Amino acid sequence: MENHKHRYEIALALKNKKGVSIRKSGTLGENMIYIALPVIYRNATAKQNLSSQENEVLWIIRVAISITAIEEQIKSIQNNIVIALLITVTAAAIASLFVARRITRPIEEMRIGANNFANGNLTALLPFPDSEELFQLALTMNLMAQTLDEKIKNLEDRGMELEAIHSSMKEGVIAVDPDENIITANNAAAAMLGHSADMIDMIKGLKIYEISRHYELQKLIRKALSNPEPIEDDIVLSGADDNIYNVHSTALCNSSGVRLGTLIIFHDITRIRKLETMHKDFSANVSHELKTPLTSIKGFIETLENLIREQRVYQYDVENGDRDFKNEQAIKFIKIIQKNVDRLIALINDLLALSRVEREEGSTICLKSHDITQIIQGAIDACSIISASKNITIEYVSKDKIIALIDPILMEQAIVNLLDNAIKYSSPGDKVVITCEQEIQQATQKSQATGKNNQSIVMSITDSGAGIGKEHLSRIFNRFYRVDKARSRNMGGTGLGLAIVKHIVKYHKGEVFVTSIPGKGSIFKIVLPLTTLQ
Repeated sequence: MENHKHRYEIALALKNKKGVSIRKSGTLGENMIYIALPVIYRNATAKQNLSSQENEVLWIIRVAISITAIEEQIKSIQNNIVIALLITVTAAAIASLFVARRITRPIEEMRIGANNFANGNLTALLPFPDSEELFQLALTMNLMAQTLDEKIKNLEDRGMELEAIHSSMKEGVIAVDPDENIITANNAAAAMLGHSADMIDMIKGLKIYEISRHYELQKLIRKALSNPEPIEDDIVLSGADDNIYNVHSTALCNSSGVRLGTLIIFHDITRIRKLETMHKDFSANVSHELKTPLTSIKGFIETLENLIREQRVYQYDVENGDRDFKNEQAIKFIKIIQKNVDRLIALINDLLALSRVEREEGSTICLKSHDITQIIQGAIDACSIISASKNITIEYVSKDKIIALIDPILMEQAIVNLLDNAIKYSSPGDKVVITCEQEIQQATQKSQATGKNNQSIVMSITDSGAGIGKEHLSRIFNRFYRVDKARSRNMGGTGLGLAIVKHIVKYHKGEVFVTSIPGKGSIFKIVLPLTTLQ
């Protein structure tokens, strides 16, 4: 045999270590495991002679054994494991396929059913699988389909009802998106714009200017689209007949509050406006026609009264007392006639003033800058005679000089009417206070919603007279309405003073308010908004 000194296990044994090695034997041609152990000689005198070698390897014992049988057994075990693994994987695959098909089949059926639901077929219900979880899912989806079907039918019914209402409305209705495209319109709106009902479907999606060349309508729609608040105005749509429409806009929003456009509603008020014009003309014409004969009657009454007085003086010495008594009675009756004629003249003057204000309301507003103090002072001077006769003081309080765009004649008349009422219903020795100031106030719900304050001029007329009951406050600005009819007639009231005030303030785009406590007096306020203060 060759020298084994350099074999791995021998080399370890020479170093006094246990050597183990597995390799293929060149002699036998098989895989062998070798183990080599040293045989050690222990020197007894080494303890006394420290420089001598303590242990000495005398021999090496090596044993070897073939591991082919072990490898064959391991290979056999490995083959068995592989076979068992293949069998297990195959069984698991078959079981997984069975379970997967058991799960995916009802899921596939549910997918097909969900597609039917998505396509609008909500009556084809899903089958119920054996799995508890999928059973609950199918039950829930079937309930959902039934609920959706009911809601869709309700929406369809409601849509048909709305469409029927929409088509049968006499008012014109147009819905416009933010780009001024028509979303929908009803038959009345098409007729108002000069189109037949058959063209309703054709005009949907068109621009508003493509179906109507009326500039005022286009301008109003643009204003409504740019304004979140409702817009209301009167416009005239010219055609065969010039029709007047009251147009009201409302914002269209979705459930999230996002604006989708605006809804425009047209009310035909042509007949109402014509009737109002006829009424105004009639009142003005009748008042004008009555004023001339009443003025003549008044003149003749004054002449007759003077003649009776002169005759009474002339016959005083030649006639008896009974004759004088008859003259006194005649004068008394003439005064009653004169008082009623004066009342009729005052009524006609108020009717003429009211007709004038109503005509001004329908015309273009033309206001000029004026000092409010001068207007109020002029009204105080106009009422000075009646206030002096009742010993009533009129006090004017104003902090600053206030300039406003107003019609001075109309505004002075409004203040005179309020002052006249305050003086008439106040007791002798009382005081009437007029104040005028510029305020920043939140006057309406609209201004509160937008968070904008209104700068206004507020004129207040306060008296400490009889006051007005709460039940009368909402009606005192109506024509011919009197709180105390008998007392108002005795004081010469016509029942039109406050109506004139309301129309004058309305002409100035303002508002008039009243607060009163019976027995403690009243406060009338005229509020002129910022639009008149430029």
